[in-house]
Amino acid sequence: MTPTDPSSDPLLGRLHELENETDTEFVIELIDIYLNETPKQIQAIHAAVTAKNSSALMISSHTLKGSSLNLGAKQLGALCLKLEELGRAGKTLPENINTEGVAEEFENVKKLLLEYKQKRST
Repeated sequence: MTPTDPSSDPLLGRLHELENETDTEFVIELIDIYLNETPKQIQAIHAAVTAKNSSALMISSHTLKGSSLNLGAKQLGALCLKLEELGRAGKTLPENINTEGVAEEFENVKKLLLEYKQKRST
């Protein structure tokens, strides 16, 4: 899978849904936590691949998949699912794993989340 424009995802729709279920302040807090924690999870994924640690790859990918899907970042969640499945299968060879795709897709998602926050702050 390759990264895509997250505007084709239901990310914004999911954020609006969360905002309607809770409030803007809560959604902004979720976004802040996600933006703070996701780089750590991506680093953990890279470290797991470097160390050829399939269990760590599976856990880190699963964690990032869940938080991404909760915010509606379906493409990023799908990329993480692929990594999680590779980890579960014990495949950690770098040629099998596209960790850069995860980092690139996160940058796309991050841009949308920051735009969403900025619109809510004005």
